[in-house]
Amino acid sequence: MLEQDLRALVDQEFTRSMGAPTGDIATERADAWNYYLSKPLGNEVEGESSVVASVVSDVVDGIMPSLIRIFTTADNIISFDPTGPEDVERTEQESDYVSHEVFKGDESFEMLHTWFFDALVQKNGIVMAYWDESETATTESYSGLTLAEVRVLLEDSELEPIERAEREPNEDEMPGEDGLVHDIEFKRTKTSGRLVIDNVPPEEYRISADARKLNPSKARMVGHETEKQRSELLEMGFPRDVVDDLPAHVQAKGVSGRTGNTEEQARYDRNDERWDASNSKATDLIEIRECWIRADWDEDGIAELRHVMIAGNTVLVNEPADRQPFHVITPQPLPHKHFGRASAEKVMDLHQIVTTLMRQMLMNLYHTNNPGHAVWDQATTEDTYDDLMTNRIGSIKRFSRPVGESYAPMTVPFTASATLPMLDVLERAKRERTGISGDGQALTPESLKNIQQSVMAQATDQALAKVEFIARVFAETGLRSLFQHVRELLMKHSEKRAVVRLRNKWVPIDPRQWRERTSCTVHIGVGIGTRDTRRATLMAVSQLQERIIQGGGMNLLVTPQNIYNTAADLVKNENIGDPLRHFTDPQGKAAPPPSQEQEALQKQQQDIVERQQQLDAEAAANREAKLDLERQRTLFKVEQEAREFEHQRQVDLARLTMEGQRLSSELREASTDDDIKRAKQALDRFLAESQAALQGAQTVKTAQEARAIDIDEPSVEEAPNG
Repeated sequence: MLEQDLRALVDQEFTRSMGAPTGDIATERADAWNYYLSKPLGNEVEGESSVVASVVSDVVDGIMPSLIRIFTTADNIISFDPTGPEDVERTEQESDYVSHEVFKGDESFEMLHTWFFDALVQKNGIVMAYWDESETATTESYSGLTLAEVRVLLEDSELEPIERAEREPNEDEMPGEDGLVHDIEFKRTKTSGRLVIDNVPPEEYRISADARKLNPSKARMVGHETEKQRSELLEMGFPRDVVDDLPAHVQAKGVSGRTGNTEEQARYDRNDERWDASNSKATDLIEIRECWIRADWDEDGIAELRHVMIAGNTVLVNEPADRQPFHVITPQPLPHKHFGRASAEKVMDLHQIVTTLMRQMLMNLYHTNNPGHAVWDQATTEDTYDDLMTNRIGSIKRFSRPVGESYAPMTVPFTASATLPMLDVLERAKRERTGISGDGQALTPESLKNIQQSVMAQATDQALAKVEFIARVFAETGLRSLFQHVRELLMKHSEKRAVVRLRNKWVPIDPRQWRERTSCTVHIGVGIGTRDTRRATLMAVSQLQERIIQGGGMNLLVTPQNIYNTAADLVKNENIGDPLRHFTDPQGKAAPPPSQEQEALQKQQQDIVERQQQLDAEAAANREAKLDLERQRTLFKVEQEAREFEHQRQVDLARLTMEGQRLSSELREASTDDDIKRAKQALDRFLAESQAALQGAQTVKTAQEARAIDIDEPSVEEAPNG
């Protein structure tokens, strides 16, 4: 493949790539950025309210603190997996060192904040990890040197003399072998490798449309289109004559941008954020296209991964590559797609609706407080309209006729209060979608009294679980690949052993001795609860450890290291500093055997516990016996009442039988129609009363039987404990 063919291939990939300035993704990201900043929506009407809601920024700003806390306070969010028991200590040290490089660097906080923010607002957050070996030039001046000292300095390959002068020595200076002293100025050019993790602005990121995963490693092309100063390119080691011939990029940011970049226009929307071409050639901006592309450079039929950098029509870099350097996160990955869904996109429709409702409420309030005027034109003077347009308190309004027949205010009813329930509905929708809500900020002590603690805790945990799920996604995707890449860079480029403070100890680290590893573990759980919940859990663990120790389980079920770990987790949960300020790490040491006095005290405590258990068992047996006696007494009483009731029932049955026979006889002996009617009525009443009496007796009998069963079989509440 010829160089011009490679250049044409790169240009074609960048033009057709996802994230290009003219694509839908760029437009959607620009809209999300404008929504976050609560910029006008474009549907404003002159003379009416133009207020804009802050729903998008409320959600993003509500998620960010939790993410930063999770990733900056925890230890070893991602750790490498050992290959055997002998590899555990080495693996822990490697995990500590890589975590130190990622999270403890000078610009680590800003890197994490920007990375997470880009993902929450603009679909994907991107960082680029690489080993920087750029040259840095400094000036050093020496005076009063002897010739021998000058020779020593000239042997330093990093020093290049710029200016040199010889002179007679002063009184306090010692001359050299030539009787003179030398004043000399050097330029020191130093190349020092260092790990760099840079944020990539989303509008500069490009990836080929064949990407089907969040991880860009399998994409045909991934790269970025950025700008660098000429001096930066020289520091990167490119030849001076090549750099000087590169065309400068003279367009101002935010005006039309690089090929009309809508995202760049949204980001740099203020006049003082835009700039034109530099007046110094050294600081001219050069447009760079840098990518990792699969191309058949050697024309063997197989596309290999190559690192290519192009400026204008000049190929600055064209070399084989073992991997690409980009690491991508998104709060909601979408299956079979590279670009995910930003948290901002979940509430952009709510942002529009809330903005519309707020504008309508304010307009209604404006018209209610400042209504229009209905005026009879024939009752006005030349000053009437000017008077009506004057809103000063106590102002005079002049009419040519009585006010009652000349003027009437056009009263507008206040209906904005009817919109408030709709705002509550939208707030609930925001909370259900993102887990972020402002309800907690409005809770008063009185309202909290009416909320059950379990219900409040459950709602809080469900909301936090959404944020913690985002943290888990970030850790499992971009952070995992970043950790593996950083480890590879340290192994490949470290030139000497480093001494680093890890876990409050100075530890020698030599990445050159590390072995290859391909697996690591993420230590972020979903649904880990609030700080109060974790505190209660840790306190319960501490109490359980205490009971085990009292039962003689020290160095068996519980060790001093276990106790220290619980105490350290409590300190970390409260964010009150290093646990070593409050507790001493036993470093795996076992607790010393107890002394004779301690053994006697433990035996005494054990005897007390056993005696207490015995007393509790006896008390439980006494309670059971008392309950049994009470049940027997009550059962006897119920049975006696049942016998008395049965006897009375037999008597009542005999009486009813006799009464029924008497009424039947009267009915047979009745001779007139009136007698027959009266006898039938008496008999009907008797039958109804008899049926009611029988049903009542059956109900009482059933209740007595049920009561006897309840007494014979005690309920769970009556059963003795233990």
